Amino acid sequence: MLAGFCIAVSAAHAEPASERYGEEYQACREGNTHEIVTCLTARYKKWNERVDAAYKKLLGMQEDAKSRAALEAGQKSWLKYRADNCEWYETGEGTIRRLWGSECMRSMTAARALELEEAGETH
Repeated sequence: MLAGFCIAVSAAHAEPASERYGEEYQACREGNTHEIVTCLTARYKKWNERVDAAYKKLLGMQEDAKSRAALEAGQKSWLKYRADNCEWYETGEGTIRRLWGSECMRSMTAARALELEEAGETH
């Protein structure tokens, strides 16, 4: 079992990073850096709207102050982590850094939106 995991991990590292990104990234990867960043940013904004809506829904579902405070603190921490994490991708030289930072914002925001939406369905 461990050997299978190691093979899967090494295979994932063998493929180019651009192929590991999802369909949204693939749809944005044509064009120059500015066009790709613009496309990724537009998709990030749509995911961010879903994060906001799901967060507000979940916040309204909290029945006690402790749960509400925990959700608020978690969201605040996540927002800071996303900003700091994605900023790291953009540090350094080269236009590829702008692509990495934009994809970081898109993918992290998409994951959070899905997480919060699922929590709202099962809570």
